[in-house]
Amino acid sequence: MQLGYHIAKKLSFNTQHSFTKTITSLAITAVSISICVVILAFGILLGFKKEIREKIKGYAGDISINRYQLASGSETNLFDIDYEMIRKIEKEEHVSSIFPFINKAGILKSDTTLEGIILKGLSANYDYSFYQKHLVRGKIPHYTDTIDSYDILLSEYTASILNLDTGDRVNLYFIDQSNVRRRMPLISGIFNTRLQEFDKQFAIAHLRSIQRVVSKDYSKAAGYEINVDQAEHVITIQNKLQNYLDYTYAINTVQDLYPAMFQWLDIVDTNVLVIIILMFIVAIINIITILLILIIERIPMIGILKSMGAQSSKIGNIFNWQGAFILTAGLLIGNGVALGFASIQNKYSIIKLNAETYYMDAVPFNLPWEYLIYINLGALFVCFVFTYIPIRIIHRIHPAQSIRFS
Repeated sequence: MQLGYHIAKKLSFNTQHSFTKTITSLAITAVSISICVVILAFGILLGFKKEIREKIKGYAGDISINRYQLASGSETNLFDIDYEMIRKIEKEEHVSSIFPFINKAGILKSDTTLEGIILKGLSANYDYSFYQKHLVRGKIPHYTDTIDSYDILLSEYTASILNLDTGDRVNLYFIDQSNVRRRMPLISGIFNTRLQEFDKQFAIAHLRSIQRVVSKDYSKAAGYEINVDQAEHVITIQNKLQNYLDYTYAINTVQDLYPAMFQWLDIVDTNVLVIIILMFIVAIINIITILLILIIERIPMIGILKSMGAQSSKIGNIFNWQGAFILTAGLLIGNGVALGFASIQNKYSIIKLNAETYYMDAVPFNLPWEYLIYINLGALFVCFVFTYIPIRIIHRIHPAQSIRFS
């Protein structure tokens, strides 16, 4: 083992220019490119999924509870808020928050334009960090549990259509059969999540102000929005919620509410998987080809070592070590390039995207350390296993035949 290591080290890291050194450098470059592409593809995929999930979750939460209704639409049947149940659900493991909400359809009217909108009424203690993150200008309204507020958050899409800005008041009409109610809310802030399908539909309002439109008191809600600490626990919490609610309530995950978005991500999953498999195949072929070339070049050396009594397995260790050097160097360089590029992309958003198509304006990258470790260990294991294919040729080389390659 030690002899094979020292010979391989001498051949691979010889400072003098040689054919072996050139071939080794090319092999390291090929492996680096392959692992770099795999890391970037996987990180971009996870980045896409995280960004889109976080944006949809910002609108609907991980889990949404509503009353079943016969008619379809954005408005749902009202029910009395059960604060005791809310406190019990909050104590469930992995539940990070639960808030009541009301979706109420209305019409916004400027001097020249009418625009349909859904006012989502949220409570004072709601976590507004999602809207703060995507706030373009203005500020998050200050809501309390004791005073009605008519300040709203409006999307940049809707504000541009109505030619409105922060600080403006807008006519808002709620129409229930023959009854029309008029409000004049103040636009406190304007946000843009890049999810235009959602931005064009929703505006954010105070729960109390919407409750006063749909009922005579502040006890009503149309649903509960529940957030979970980690995505993998969503199904578990969804099943547990069945213990708190009767058959009249629908418990839907964000995937249930917006399946088309996640089906699109599944298609992206397939494309990235194909790229990853192809890159691993390229890396394996490179390793096998390079080792074959190195073995053929060193046939005279192999013949001499065999004539001196060296076993084929001992000679094979030389090329095992050479393969290990190539893989290790390739992985280190590939990781460095991929992570360096990802860091620059996340910070400066060099590669832009069409927000209307991709729901974000720049390529995202998100790769947890455990995934990075699995990718590297998998690449190292798979490629190293395939190094035994060319090394088997050594067993067929006889000292007498090696003279022809002298």
